Amino acid sequence: MIGRRGLAAFLIFLLIIILLLQILLIIRFNRLNERVNRLEKTLENSVPRKSHNDPESSATDDGDWLVWAFRVEPRTLNPVSAEADVYTTWITIPYIFEPLLVYDYDQAKLRPHLAQSCEISNDGLEVTFQLRQDAHFSDGAPVTADDVVFTFQTIVNSKIDAANVAGQYADVADVTKLDDRSVKFHLKQPHFKSLEKLSFCRTTGILPKHIYRFDNPQHFNKRISNPVGSGPYVFESWDVGRQLVLSRNENYWADQPKLKKIVYRFISNPVAAVQALRRHEVDIVIPEPEQFAELVADSAFTQEFYCLSYWTAATPFSYIGWNCTTEPFLDRRVRLAMTYIIDRKAIIDHLLEGIGREISGPFYIFSPAYDPNITPWPYDPDRAVQLLEQAGWTDTDNDGLRDNQGRPLTFRFMYPSSYALYERLARLLKDSAARIGVEVRLEPCEWSVFSTRLNNRQFGAYIAGWSPDAVEDSYKLFHSSQIADAGCNYVGFADSQVDALVEQARCALDDDKRNQIHRALHKILHDEQPYTFLFTRPTLRLIDRRFENVNIHKLGLDYLEWYVPLAKQRYR
Repeated sequence: MIGRRGLAAFLIFLLIIILLLQILLIIRFNRLNERVNRLEKTLENSVPRKSHNDPESSATDDGDWLVWAFRVEPRTLNPVSAEADVYTTWITIPYIFEPLLVYDYDQAKLRPHLAQSCEISNDGLEVTFQLRQDAHFSDGAPVTADDVVFTFQTIVNSKIDAANVAGQYADVADVTKLDDRSVKFHLKQPHFKSLEKLSFCRTTGILPKHIYRFDNPQHFNKRISNPVGSGPYVFESWDVGRQLVLSRNENYWADQPKLKKIVYRFISNPVAAVQALRRHEVDIVIPEPEQFAELVADSAFTQEFYCLSYWTAATPFSYIGWNCTTEPFLDRRVRLAMTYIIDRKAIIDHLLEGIGREISGPFYIFSPAYDPNITPWPYDPDRAVQLLEQAGWTDTDNDGLRDNQGRPLTFRFMYPSSYALYERLARLLKDSAARIGVEVRLEPCEWSVFSTRLNNRQFGAYIAGWSPDAVEDSYKLFHSSQIADAGCNYVGFADSQVDALVEQARCALDDDKRNQIHRALHKILHDEQPYTFLFTRPTLRLIDRRFENVNIHKLGLDYLEWYVPLAKQRYR
């Protein structure tokens, strides 16, 4: 009997323990749930998350302007031109010029736009687009197959200064007009980005033939302003050196944006740009990392302005490019030695305020094309000295400067003067190089001069950033065919293995196979060091809080969905 009573007591005790454990788990779950809810509320207060068609928006919210503080003034608004740069693209696509297909900001997949449908043949060599019936340019003229054919033929015309763009269409044999609303592209070989390229999504958009047609190609080449397209905004004015203004296209064929104007004010000084933001003279600023770190911790500032930091597939990386066609950078050992004297960890910790990551290759750091097993070269000045001496660069006359057969180890280092971060990095490189007997002659340039010299290969080395596409194709950066005619292979890097890999990657329609090829390319670029890959960092934006529907999508911010409630509107 005692044994049975003891067993019963034990079972009751065990049951009580189980009940107590369940109660404790429930309490812990409720506390965790409360913490998650608090975190979600904090994030919601930081960035409002509303749908593209914001139910709180109404017809009365129509109006106001978005005023940018742009660090750099573009040299042209002609997206076909070799003079076009990232700032040209930011201003014109898709605000003035629109593509046949566009990327969905949330899905990062192409969807119909000027084209209502597209069809790819079984062998991948033919792509047919059917255009919308209702799409038209800002002057009312319909978007037709003639405009698509004209856009392509202009890009690949050898007398048009369009090397940066034309190289992306090297695999396209021809385009055929089937009828007024249908075109068919014929490819020489399948291409994994055929839809993106052939829809002109990341290049130029569709140009109206009746506006841009030419008899003399030089007339087209010289056209840098007064762009006309089918987009939601039209060109209004360009006060060179001060600002550029786009007005809403009141004749737009699709849903109109709420904002009536987009203004780009050119403020090269980052301190002055933030001061203008505080005075409400501009609405959006791209800050320096140290500015962002200071302002995001300022509660009074964040009450008035969004402080956004986010990653996207188009997040740029910063790098130093070495001119591989001239001494001393013909020799891989010299390029690698220069990489060894750059302390990237210290740069990220101190100049970027911890906002960034070291990289070893050109692909988006969170993509499967990037190989995380390839470790960036370390900071090792002693190893740099060894490499230089192996390459024949020693100090034969004890003047503190290395030389080789009477030639001093010195080179010109070019950087855009409008970027305070790049200026600091340039001075760090100069000081580090001097400690191992290398002279770096710094050459700060205004952006227009910098771009011209980049295209003309007038540099020893330079520092810049590169913004990849949503799905990156390294052909334009590293294929040897892109060295000549102002192509994007600015450093003149020519390698038969690299050429073969980027060509194979273009034809690889299977994602896994293409990622393997890209990782092999990553390894060669890491070993050869035509670039010193420095770092990548999230996109930083400071934005006036009067704007609503400011959403961070998979592909970043979509300014076309923003609006300002009537009571908060600043410009009428």
